[in-house]
Parts: sequence; structure tokens; C-alpha cells
Amino acid sequence: MELESVSLKLPRDLLSGAQRVATARDVTVGHLVRQLLKREVDRQLAGGREGDTDARLLAALQALLARDMAEASSWENLQERLKPHGYVLRRQGGGLVLYKTSCGTRVCKGSELGFSYATLVARFGVPMPDHPHTSASVGTMPAGRIDPTRHAMLSGHIAAARSWPDLINRLAVEGMELRPMGAGLGIYITTTGRHLCNSATVGARYKTLVKRYGAAMPGHPHDMSNHLNSALPETGIELIERD
Repeated sequence: MELESVSLKLPRDLLSGAQRVATARDVTVGHLVRQLLKREVDRQLAGGREGDTDARLLAALQALLARDMAEASSWENLQERLKPHGYVLRRQGGGLVLYKTSCGTRVCKGSELGFSYATLVARFGVPMPDHPHTSASVGTMPAGRIDPTRHAMLSGHIAAARSWPDLINRLAVEGMELRPMGAGLGIYITTTGRHLCNSATVGARYKTLVKRYGAAMPGHPHDMSNHLNSALPETGIELIERD
């Protein structure tokens, strides 16, 4: 078979992943690209069913994307991890589908890669933003309830933070934010606005944090300056959610 030369520009991360897959199969990257391209062209020309994905293509995708999908900490973080590889996840029906960003071609379902929509919702604690299927049947925690892993993570950040900016930044990295909630503080998912819990639930009442940081939280409507030098036990109502 006569071959013709074609120049192909790839993102560095995608090329690195392709090299790892090719090395594992003891072939060249060029051979890998030719095989994958041939299967896709044959499938398209043969009118293959949209729901069918070639097993070897899936194996290559799993080798390329599995680590990023397994280590992603939020929906936004997952999309950012997929972007350098040239892929994006989009909602479809009750699940997720992987698409090529360059041409919009459908590649496979998320579940075919081992990461179903329900699995990712359970891990991130919230539905995919704007996904039409957000019922409790997919395993989301109700508002005001958090799983033990997230509870431990939030408690750790509150214990370690040394100032309001430090705490706010720590939560922002996790895709969360602090908001005034009456005389206390609530912790919310930034992208969806879902209420997770109150700060009192995961380690400290608002009054405790005011004393620790020596100031009220920026933008909080309740003036807590009278508590800065108080040695009296904290009183007042600040809700702690129970499991």
C-alpha cells in the first residue's frame, strides 16, 4: 500500500499520550493514527450506529484519558483536563458523551470509558451544570448534607486557613465559596449555587472564625467586632446540620 506524507499538528499533551499508547502497543504513532483514522472513516462511511464504539479505540482513549478522569475534582476541572487532549464532555439524554473539540465529532459515551454520569455526580457531589437529569436518583446528596470525604476536606481547610483570604482561596480551588447565611456562614458550590452546609457543620461557627482571623468576613452584613476580645462562650443560633 502506497503511503503519502501528511503533516499533522497535535497538542503536546495529546502527542505525549499517543506516544505512550503507541509504545505500549509496540507500534509507531503514525501507525496508531492511521489505524484509528481508518476505523473512524470506515465507521462513518458504513453508517455505523452512533451507540457503537470500536473496542480498540476505546482502549486507546482509556489509556489517554483515564488518569485525568479519575483525578478530576469537579466538573469544571474535568473539562479543563480533557481540553488539552482535544475532547469535551457534553450532556446527552440521561448521560454524557465525549466529543472532539476540533470538529464536533461524537466519540463515545462516558460510561464506555468507565465513568458514567451517575458515578461522576456521586464523586463531585453535584449534577453537571445545566444537565437536564438532576434528580436524586443519580445519587446526589441533598442540600445541607455532605459526604464524609468532603466533610473531612472542608474541616481540614477551615482548620488550616490563617485568614479570610486564605480560607476563601482554599475553597475557591475546590469550586466552593462562602456566603453570609443569617448571622453565620454557608458553604456553596460556585458553579451551581447549591448549598452544601454551614461552616459550623465542618469545624467552626462564624463567631469562632471572626475571633481567629481578627475581623469579620469581608462583605458579611453582621458586625462581629464585639466578639473579637470576648472570652465568653459563644451563644446564639447557628445551624449545624445532622446526618
